[in-house]
Amino acid sequence: MKEFGSDFHAVNIPQTDGNTVFDYYPNALFVADGRQAIELLINHYEWKRIWIPEYFCWEIIEYIQCRCKIEVKTYSDDPLNEDFHLIDNLPFSDGDALLKMNYFGLRKYENNVNIAVPVIEDHSHNIYDEWVQSSKADFCIASLRKTLPLAEGGMLWSNCHNLSKLSTLVKESQQNEQLARIRWQAMEDKAHYLNINETECNSSLKDSFRAKYIQTEEGFDHLPISRISILDKLFLEKFDINEWHNRKLQNWQLLIHTLSKILITKDIRIFYPSSDKCIPFSLLLLFRNTQQRDLFRLNLIKHFIYPAILWNLPENCSDSSKDISNRMLSIHCDGRYSSEDVNEMGNIIYNFLIHFDKC
Repeated sequence: MKEFGSDFHAVNIPQTDGNTVFDYYPNALFVADGRQAIELLINHYEWKRIWIPEYFCWEIIEYIQCRCKIEVKTYSDDPLNEDFHLIDNLPFSDGDALLKMNYFGLRKYENNVNIAVPVIEDHSHNIYDEWVQSSKADFCIASLRKTLPLAEGGMLWSNCHNLSKLSTLVKESQQNEQLARIRWQAMEDKAHYLNINETECNSSLKDSFRAKYIQTEEGFDHLPISRISILDKLFLEKFDINEWHNRKLQNWQLLIHTLSKILITKDIRIFYPSSDKCIPFSLLLLFRNTQQRDLFRLNLIKHFIYPAILWNLPENCSDSSKDISNRMLSIHCDGRYSSEDVNEMGNIIYNFLIHFDKC
């Protein structure tokens, strides 16, 4: 059954004796999830307040508020913002920390030299470009399962600080090992589902792996701070992230080649990277209005292409942030797909765009 997007399935890619995440980040700490990397830092350094961009995954903000004894303040930043000096005007105090977001892997290197508090950079959307590897932030974090075909995984690293004391706070957890096993089973089941033809397809198989994804997604909120699971560590020890990200960039370029001109005619904007050294998280689109976005999204789903909205924001966010959230869409084109897959997906989108009217 050919489908595109949504949760990762188990993939077979060439293994490597080099180019793994451990080779690129030999001093990193690996935990169950990206949110645990933030929690670990807050607990260890006992910060009193953390500043987080308003345009962010609010499930993570709620997790921090629930799990950590810290005040959370939001500040103005979003994927369209180019005025990075806004941070200079934040009323920092002793005991504060600042989290910055590399939105969708589109931003080029940023200097943190004039920021008076510890800086955490979130690189969940891209762990492989020049900024990520040479960052001078106090700390960098990433949720690996957002960009790699893993059941789970979070990473914390620093080019400025020794993390050995934090490593003693991360323990193996049977609760986490069980969660990873269930999620890997869901990934295997989805891979099987995608490899059977439509006549053999049955909805119960899809319902089964979807239920496992939902169950384990909820389970992340209740884990102790845990070492990355054995299954995910074993996978990463042979996983070539260089090959994966090269394929991802090539797939993005294929979609741009196929769709850029017709998207312009439909008044649909593409989020482009700020540097040719960036690797975009996905094909990110900004629509004229919510109605146009939702109609486009429904057309994708009818053709078994499942995009994401990153992210749905609460009502108390600013109008400008909610406006972007209400008009954006993310179409997956990562390394799980071959060039043939991406050409097929691009042609599907192109053909319905021909008859897709502006709203």
